[in-house]
Amino acid sequence: MNIEAFYPWTLIIMLLSVVWWFYRNNISASKALPALTFWASSILYASVLFATEFHATYKLLLMIPRDLMAVVIVGLLANNLKNSRGALLLAVGIGTGSYLLYSNFVPATYQKYFTPSNQTQPKSNKTNSPAKLASDGELLVDLKNVGNVDGLRELLRAYGVEISPAFPDIASKDLTELDDYVLINIPEAQLGYMEAIEAVLRKSGLVDWVERNEAMSLSPIETTPSNNKLGTGDFGVNDPNLDKVWGFEKLNIAAYFKYIKKNNITPKKRAKIAILDTGVDGEHEDLKGNYVSTRKNYDKDKQSHGTHCAGIAASVTNNGIGIASLALDNKFVEVTSIKVLTDMGWGTQDGIIKGIILAADKGADVISMSLGGPSSDASQRAYNEAIRYAQSKGAIVVVAAGNESQNAKSSVPASCDGVIVVSAINARMEKASFSNFVTDMKMGIAAPGEDILSTIPQNKYASYSGTSMAAPFVAGLLGIMKALKPELTTAEAYKILNSTGVETKNTLETGKLVSPLGVLKKMRK
Repeated sequence: MNIEAFYPWTLIIMLLSVVWWFYRNNISASKALPALTFWASSILYASVLFATEFHATYKLLLMIPRDLMAVVIVGLLANNLKNSRGALLLAVGIGTGSYLLYSNFVPATYQKYFTPSNQTQPKSNKTNSPAKLASDGELLVDLKNVGNVDGLRELLRAYGVEISPAFPDIASKDLTELDDYVLINIPEAQLGYMEAIEAVLRKSGLVDWVERNEAMSLSPIETTPSNNKLGTGDFGVNDPNLDKVWGFEKLNIAAYFKYIKKNNITPKKRAKIAILDTGVDGEHEDLKGNYVSTRKNYDKDKQSHGTHCAGIAASVTNNGIGIASLALDNKFVEVTSIKVLTDMGWGTQDGIIKGIILAADKGADVISMSLGGPSSDASQRAYNEAIRYAQSKGAIVVVAAGNESQNAKSSVPASCDGVIVVSAINARMEKASFSNFVTDMKMGIAAPGEDILSTIPQNKYASYSGTSMAAPFVAGLLGIMKALKPELTTAEAYKILNSTGVETKNTLETGKLVSPLGVLKKMRK
């Protein structure tokens, strides 16, 4: 038995000694032995409490006052019991109650039943959070010292939690604090104690930060038919389906391609765009010329969402097949897949952060995330730390604004610091009806996002709608920008996008529509 497990029993012994002392006093018996027992048990209690690893502030402000109150209450009850039956019942009550409380032999049980915010057994094991939580690892915790993980396990043993490193595979640990994070998996039967567990962690003195590991999904595909007019322009390339891509006309791609050819614009590097999604069909006929594999199990896509996003960002242009991207030839960009969502389109915060880390460590110049969801946490510290890590490695992070027709600040990771957030417009230059608005975003921008034709698995093509489709348009353009100027930062890139952007009919809500031609001209000055 460790010292923390022994602590509650010293309190029980002290309470029983109080009962015995007052009982002996009531029957006018010798008081020497009961007094000696009480003081001995008190010294034992104090010694054990001092030796435990609980934070000193927690001991002084909560544990000692609470324990002394229990001693006073038991003393008052014992003093008013004038017969042996009453004293026996009190002693049995203390013993039985203590056994029920401390049968797990850990102090966390004590905290569970006596912390002010959790005095009664919850009626439900579900939390009140509007966001869904990961089913395997509900809390992300930033430790003050990774060496404290054993103390954390001891503190939470009564809850039956499992603790593991959250982000063990970071290439450049000197650039981030993410290696200090652990993932806490709470058994289903204990989920009703979520708030109590969080309170224990915050009071322990062992952690810097606690947040919930929330479940995220791809930004839902909006399938409502629209009245968008199809493209009719001559873009100077031979991809046969461009007459179905209305977005190219609104982005003035014909003039953009012509400008690249006329000015013989060549990249300094082949920029890498990482699509964090459901996977990508790397063998698609209109992607494989630009596709590079990060891991083999990421090169398939049963859902189709990731492949659709990849085609918008980096399909092969002028190959006589399918559609085209903003990359006029395969010298500008390459695209890769980081699978962070299941085949059903769901993922977890820790999984997405792992994807950001992996993309950054594999040299991504642009990280595109068409995913998100609501959050119960006011601050997204782990996400923000991951985005900073990616930026420190030279990547720009692009995120879909979301399809709930509300403020994008309600969705994460769109609301995180340092990301470029993309809203969706339709062919009438209006905010798409489903698109979240980016009014309160520091770096909000717009792109086509309704009835967007792109690649889907098995060499097929389909039209989807959503800010999920708008984000990879911007990711593709940022890939071109990074190819031309590899050292370009997120702030510099957004300044260029915003200063060259085109007004929409709802610019305050959408941000400006990106202008690929305007970007090229600005970067050549």
